[in-house]
Amino acid sequence: MKAQIRILLFFLFIAFISCDKQDISNKVENLKYFEPFKELSVFYNKIPESATVDPNSETMVGSLVDEAETAFQVVVKEWTVPVYYADASTTRYDVKMTSSWAPKGYLKNVPIPDYAEPDPEDDAHMVIIDEENGCIYDFWEMKYSLGSWKAGWGNALPLNGDGIFEKGMSARGSGFELLQGLIWPQELEAGVINHALIFSYDHTKAGGPVYPATESDGTSSDAWAIPEGALVQLNPDLDLLSLGLNSYEMIIAKALQEYGMYCADDGGGLSLYAINPVSCINNPYENIWGDQIYVSMDKIPADQFRVLSLPAQNDVEAELVSNSCAEFN
Repeated sequence: MKAQIRILLFFLFIAFISCDKQDISNKVENLKYFEPFKELSVFYNKIPESATVDPNSETMVGSLVDEAETAFQVVVKEWTVPVYYADASTTRYDVKMTSSWAPKGYLKNVPIPDYAEPDPEDDAHMVIIDEENGCIYDFWEMKYSLGSWKAGWGNALPLNGDGIFEKGMSARGSGFELLQGLIWPQELEAGVINHALIFSYDHTKAGGPVYPATESDGTSSDAWAIPEGALVQLNPDLDLLSLGLNSYEMIIAKALQEYGMYCADDGGGLSLYAINPVSCINNPYENIWGDQIYVSMDKIPADQFRVLSLPAQNDVEAELVSNSCAEFN
């Protein structure tokens, strides 16, 4: 009898473990490229030659140099964003919101593929694109357990908008949709990035965001702190050929000259972001930079950045704004 009980308990344990894991056997082989919000997003605007530099730019650039001494990198397999695609057959879930500050308990009717995996680090970001219904879903601290999904917070936007949460309440510190400003492997293969990037670092300014950001998790009151939403440009007069850059470093540096990078989040080091390859089976970066977690950008001189003229900070409380894709209760 004891042996039978042990066998029964063993199979119950196996069943429990199985229920606590999503089925990744149907994961797609290759990452599908997507250009989010291309018609309306400010991320696709080239910086004009007439752009002016903020009077405090030199001081603020000092904070970038400081963080670059810790690391100037593209984050690839940790602390970034996987992306998945849903269709009419995708199972839908009511995702429970678990943060103490969450204004709603559930983001309802979210299509999540059975092979979806969040980023493995604590932020556990994840994006779902539902092209058929014109919606994109962003999550922070996303977790699958016992057949259901939970997130610290999640929200959604229509794909025909500008990719910015009108009054914040995003899964990104700044109110930008999570895919805005990320590097895609297809862009590196094509040899050009036609949009601004985002960056995070550990000197984000307290007191609210500047346009186009709509919220901020900045905490620094130092004079060199940069507010979230600020647009930072690599000196357009810098001779990139003099830096000894490889092909992907050159592509990224050109994008930083032509489109710049928006301060989008608080975090350690000076970090740019690429799509997390956990999104698919085959590593899409294999022929670009190989199987790397972090890719160094230290050949690009951080002291050659400049902060463009800053709008006034807007220190207002974030507020949930309804739209056609975000169904809460």
